[in-house]
Amino acid sequence: MTDAKTPSSGHPEGTAPASGRVGLLTCSMANDLDLFALLAASIDRHAAPGVLHQVVVPGSDLRAFRQFETENRTIIAQEDILPEPIRKLPRWLKHLSFLKAGFRRPIYLRPNLAVVRGWMLQQILKIEMTRQNDADAVMHIDSDVCFFRRFDHADGFRDGKVRYFRVTGPTANPMHMPWLNGSAKFLGLDQAPDDQAHYIENCVMWSRDVTRAMVDRLEATQGKPLHEVLFSAETMSEYYLYGVYADAFAQESNLAVDPVSFCNSYWPADEQGPVDFDALRARLDPKHCAMAVQSTHNLDITARAALYKRAETELNLS
Repeated sequence: MTDAKTPSSGHPEGTAPASGRVGLLTCSMANDLDLFALLAASIDRHAAPGVLHQVVVPGSDLRAFRQFETENRTIIAQEDILPEPIRKLPRWLKHLSFLKAGFRRPIYLRPNLAVVRGWMLQQILKIEMTRQNDADAVMHIDSDVCFFRRFDHADGFRDGKVRYFRVTGPTANPMHMPWLNGSAKFLGLDQAPDDQAHYIENCVMWSRDVTRAMVDRLEATQGKPLHEVLFSAETMSEYYLYGVYADAFAQESNLAVDPVSFCNSYWPADEQGPVDFDALRARLDPKHCAMAVQSTHNLDITARAALYKRAETELNLS
């Protein structure tokens, strides 16, 4: 593996001051509005005062999301964050999903007419929002999450370090190695530090300073701005990119590695079957402050709301 030398810009200490702050970030869209409504209400109930929630959506969806704005929640147009203008292709393309699944989600065009998938756009938005953030750490939260326990700033840190979700072991995800190898390439490494490490969950905490250092490393290695590198990538995972960087520069990043997520996630093999609440209860961890049932699961919004309410009643041990 290429020797992981500290970039010329230097690496942050990675430790948070005693008053370290955590911000919450969700990238969403109108198609997920009902799911997001449950998330927003749960954050309002369980997030400590002063924990700010930033929500990034397409400009065309701003009106639909304005109803969720509070003194602690800001709705932001993605066009105000992206480093270049993009054009969203017509909605009727989703009706072609029988030809290709990628048409189900938004598709955009760059000024050079190159196509950008909506999921790739969200990954860049997460990175940009984190490195521009005022908070010391940012928790990335999917729209299908619901908080059932209190979350406070201090929960994002251990021994003054930002928590860092990382697990190792076999995975059936066919994109695991492409994401690892792609992340290593972006960062100028011959290979990832650990080919069995993976980093994806529904609630993922990032250090703002480590994110900035990661982008500095990528741009210095590639000789291009972040968006130019990632927009031209065939595939990538923002969580793998952050994880590979944090592992390669572990000493400089100085994060608190944690194999337990903030979220008790339910990803069943059978998306048509009932949710096994007993299974969720059995794997409950004291760190879990949120839960998620995969958005593709065959669970209507009323049943989902009832499930999340049950979790607040029966799993909230705080």
